[in-house]
Amino acid sequence: MASESCSSPFISDVHFYCDHRCWRCPLTNRCQVFARIAQGPPLPAKGGPAVRVATIVLESARLTVEQTGALLHTSPIHTGEIDLPSDAELDAAEKRRDAQLDQDLLVMRGKEYANGTLQVLRALRPRLTRIKDAEAIDACDRLEESCLTVASKVFRAVSSHLSDPAGTNEAQADANGSAKVALLLIDESRRAWRLLASPGRSFGNGAPRRFVVVLETLEAGLLERFPNAFSFVRPGFDTGDADPATTQMARALLATRPGSA
Repeated sequence: MASESCSSPFISDVHFYCDHRCWRCPLTNRCQVFARIAQGPPLPAKGGPAVRVATIVLESARLTVEQTGALLHTSPIHTGEIDLPSDAELDAAEKRRDAQLDQDLLVMRGKEYANGTLQVLRALRPRLTRIKDAEAIDACDRLEESCLTVASKVFRAVSSHLSDPAGTNEAQADANGSAKVALLLIDESRRAWRLLASPGRSFGNGAPRRFVVVLETLEAGLLERFPNAFSFVRPGFDTGDADPATTQMARALLATRPGSA
């Protein structure tokens, strides 16, 4: 998972293990997804941070599909050099995995956390705006930005593990990388909820404290299932390629484009 060759400014796979928050990222100048975001339509001005994150996730998915397609065209799959399972076998395997994912406790907790967070924050924001609590508003922003990514990274970690159960023994397994991102966001989110539950605030009728418990349970489950998660080295982020100055560039670019929030 090293950087691309000298001919490319982009770091390979960096967008697989990020939190999809370009406006806070120190690697925007090394990320192909951000380059596409910067050249495309403005991020949605309505809908809040979660909608902007979803837009970035979609662009990341498009890039992944394009890159995967390019790899398939150069693989032995099209030359008849390997035997592939039948369509029926593939469909049956996919259905089995989908059923396992739907019933997986970590996946369910991740989804419940994301949905619950969005509901509480929608109800809480008008009050915070009215009393002009900037610190609490920032905490809400961070929670809304990260809740969907927590759920999606938990889903990806579990899905990767189901596809290759023994693979998580390798530090650089995709499941470990996805779990690491989820764990880092859980830690940040827990601090944000605690701020909202701090003396003098106590917003949400006790919801912030309940979400802290949910996150701690989710964290414990991830660490139990993916004990090698923190051994994963995220390309760019954990390899000394980050440049904090580019965070300001990202914020300025996204803030000044028409239609951006």
